Amino acid sequence: MQKTKILIASVLKPVNDTRMFEKLGQSLAKLPETEIHIAGFAANAVSTSNNIWFHPIFNFRRLSFKRIAAQRNYYKLLLQVKPEVIIASTYELLPVTILYRIFFRTVILYDVRENYYANIRFQPTFPRPLRWFLANGVRLLERLGSPFISHYFLAEKAYEAELPFIGKNYTVLENKYNQAAGENVLTKIPVQLQPDNLHFLYSGTISPVYGIWEAISFIERLHSLENKVKLTIIGYCPKETTYQELKDRISDKPYITLIGGNTLVPHPEIVAQIRKAKIGLLPYRLNRSTQNCIPTKLFEYLANGLVVIIPENPLWEEIVNRNRAGLQVNFEKESAEKMLTRIYSDTFYPDGKIPQDVFWANEEQKLLSIFTQKPITT
Repeated sequence: MQKTKILIASVLKPVNDTRMFEKLGQSLAKLPETEIHIAGFAANAVSTSNNIWFHPIFNFRRLSFKRIAAQRNYYKLLLQVKPEVIIASTYELLPVTILYRIFFRTVILYDVRENYYANIRFQPTFPRPLRWFLANGVRLLERLGSPFISHYFLAEKAYEAELPFIGKNYTVLENKYNQAAGENVLTKIPVQLQPDNLHFLYSGTISPVYGIWEAISFIERLHSLENKVKLTIIGYCPKETTYQELKDRISDKPYITLIGGNTLVPHPEIVAQIRKAKIGLLPYRLNRSTQNCIPTKLFEYLANGLVVIIPENPLWEEIVNRNRAGLQVNFEKESAEKMLTRIYSDTFYPDGKIPQDVFWANEEQKLLSIFTQKPITT
């Protein structure tokens, strides 16, 4: 029997990206008679699965003309693989994907990982005068492509209301923690923090939008009172200027360790650091593009029993308070004395249980049902 070929592609993520590979890819690989092909950014990764293939066809800076030329490499790959199903994970792949669909019978699924309109419009990635035009250009592209999309995957529940062009043809697949086979995520809970275990963690994209400077200032204040405080920063910094500023900022601070920075960090390495830490920081700045989203790292921290420290955000507070898993603070104004008092006086995860609704297993069942219980068609 001929195998069904599914191609998952993104120009922004590495081929071993946690959502494309560890979640969508490995889950779909469980379907019988199926080949999974993943196209993405070049990374030092080799697939160990019998039916998952990596295609590292992209290699450029985020703001580069090579990003436009990458479409040619993508179309060549489509002609080579000849997928029956294409899961596009970035908006700029939609035109070439739709062009391929016109000439070849295939199914297009759009994995909406972010509200790209809001990201461009409200984050400082592009010069302010360009943001409105670029954001609306992306939204127009998504609207024009919608008649060709068989189904949408939404990484956030908030996108149901934020993306009017999707209609009712979607499934919410949140970025919950994918527990590896044989992995035991149970940690020592309940958690009572002491001076000896004040090991903080900042993981993921290193950017001012996600609060890297607030995290460092927060740790500096705590360390001035308790010299056993330490911070690990692990992740990738998309902007070279931010990376250089970060190195300068922590050069005289041996209690702050940077892993990655100017290089992509494999997700297993990030998970390893999560399991070493005790406290996860989410010092996000208030921004319209992220305020209604649940960060992947929040699921990861909760799944591994970390105490989480979050800013004011009702959506996150409900999740954290329900599990008594952390504290809400003002990262810029909270005094070190008050913060240490709160950390030492509370008991976290008091019922001794890891919340089960933070794991990918439930999302996997929803994903597989799209291909089994209600099969997609062209």
